[in-house]
Amino acid sequence: MTATAGAVRGPVVSASTRTAIAYTVRRTGVTVGTILFSLVVLLLGWQLAVSTSHISSFIAKGPIDVWNYFTQDGDGGTAAAHQRTLFALLGVTLQDASIGFLVGVPLSVLVSVAFTMFRPVEFMFMPVAMLLRTVPLLAMAPVIYIVFGNGAVTAALIGTVVVFFPLLVNLTVGLRSVSQQSVDLVRVYGGSRFTVLRKVAVPTALPHFFASMRIAVPGAITGAMLYEYLFTTTGLGAAVPAAKAAFDYQLIWASTVFVTIVSVVLYTITAIVEAAVLSEWGPDAGKASGR
Repeated sequence: MTATAGAVRGPVVSASTRTAIAYTVRRTGVTVGTILFSLVVLLLGWQLAVSTSHISSFIAKGPIDVWNYFTQDGDGGTAAAHQRTLFALLGVTLQDASIGFLVGVPLSVLVSVAFTMFRPVEFMFMPVAMLLRTVPLLAMAPVIYIVFGNGAVTAALIGTVVVFFPLLVNLTVGLRSVSQQSVDLVRVYGGSRFTVLRKVAVPTALPHFFASMRIAVPGAITGAMLYEYLFTTTGLGAAVPAAKAAFDYQLIWASTVFVTIVSVVLYTITAIVEAAVLSEWGPDAGKASGR
């Protein structure tokens, strides 16, 4: 009887695994709940502002108007046509955003590691990076366009500028915030600077990294839309001025809501990934001596 019971017994989940799962679920629940509550408050405030304002209903659209644009046929076209148009525009914008994101994130990580490992490099280039950061992107974008022309390179550079600097600063701070006790412990056992980086600095910097990623993900979309607004005729960024010229205010409001929803979804996914990764280390990632 005992042998049979042992044969059908399921896999044993360790206490640390249960703690990690509970941490992930709790952080995910708090993040999703907070975002949903904020969206409800925003929608109610938006509808109230539109209802109480004296702006023409031809220009000002509320949440109900945008919902009807997505779901009901009207004089401006069918709901299916509206959905196809917005998804096509979104596909272009996400493609442009992904270029800048995929270039900016690895580049910022590599530069942050170089700054951490080699102090003279940071002393030479960090002031230059901060100086470039003070230049408004709207002023920098035409210069990039003049030098590199229209295309993927310009989209990548504009998106990289948006993504690169927040990640660079926060990740560098995170990599430098290791406790001296942890560094001394690694050194006692013969660890090198790269061992300290891998075993202590990287886990410590994880919260800083994901905090920057929550900014970088919607920031990449903003950079892509700026590129489209200034230099192309495709994507959500270019659709807004085109719709304004055609007095298609429904499309303007729908595009704004659509890209906002996508940004919130991507932000939520980033937060869920953050919770799952940090659950392995706990909320004080890299600071516990037992890791």
